[in-house]
Amino acid sequence: MRRPLADLLADAAGLVTLGIGTALTVAPTRAGGVLGLPPSPAAARVIGGIDLGLGAGLLAGRPRWPWMAARAAFNVVLGARYLGEARRPGGNSRAMGGAVGMAALTVLDGVGAVALWRRAARA
Repeated sequence: MRRPLADLLADAAGLVTLGIGTALTVAPTRAGGVLGLPPSPAAARVIGGIDLGLGAGLLAGRPRWPWMAARAAFNVVLGARYLGEARRPGGNSRAMGGAVGMAALTVLDGVGAVALWRRAARA
């Protein structure tokens, strides 16, 4: 039986979020620089820790929609951080791409959260 698209989206989001969270927690300076985050190992580790929690929730939490909604909300916070870095004199040149990416992921995760919520409400 085919899995619903919303579940596949939640699986993919969970795996990617776990991977990024691991990288930011283990190697915050390097991973943060690659991702275009401001140069703050402490902030990168906090973001990584949040990502680890969200990723685990997306993969194992039931129902899944609150985890997807939380990820969408966290994307807004990250997008603002990226935007601040992009506007900072001497900021990371990748940061504007990060802000745009977070905006797109917010929409995708929001749509996924609604789809998962609707399915849970029908069950």
